[in-house]
Amino acid sequence: MNTLCHSKIPSQLSPATIVKTIKVLVADDDPPTRLLLRTAISQWNYEVILAKDGEEAWNILQQPKAPQLLVLDWLMPKIDGVTLCERIKRDAIHYTYIILLTHQTGTENIIKGLEAGADEFISKPFNMAELRSRLSVGARIVMYDHTLTKQNNLLKIYYEKIAELEQLTLKMLSVINDKKSSKNDIYMEKIKELDSDLKKMTSLFASMKEDKKS
Repeated sequence: MNTLCHSKIPSQLSPATIVKTIKVLVADDDPPTRLLLRTAISQWNYEVILAKDGEEAWNILQQPKAPQLLVLDWLMPKIDGVTLCERIKRDAIHYTYIILLTHQTGTENIIKGLEAGADEFISKPFNMAELRSRLSVGARIVMYDHTLTKQNNLLKIYYEKIAELEQLTLKMLSVINDKKSSKNDIYMEKIKELDSDLKKMTSLFASMKEDKKS
């Protein structure tokens, strides 16, 4: 069986669809803070996953389809927020956007958190409007990462199908003078299938362009 001919064409996800699938991992050892964050972030239409310490958060991030948007407390048992940031940026397979929450103040601590891999730094007690705004920025970046990954996968399949189309064309040329060859019909059928797939993929590229503009 020709595997290229059966490459699956991914369906297009609009940014609106991706927003609904964004998971937010909240890691904080303080139960009231976890409850407060879960309640607020859930109301902002994210799927919230909770962890009571850095070790549990790290284990969650090892699972398939792990959250890519993280809200981490600086001071946690087992693995603190800064150490967790460093480990995520060093070992994570997928892109992650990290918001670090802390009572720590001062430029030195802010620099330490950012250098560890945090993308945002919010001091406790935090303002909910500010947190929502930072999450919104992170969500947009995660969406762009999703879109870029899908485009790269689509391009790979696209080029594979173009390569197969070229191979089939060469095979057809080799038997073109043999009008009785049964291979002519087989090659023509495969070429029609590839042509249909390429048209669908071209349409997906156009849809991605429109989504990027909106």
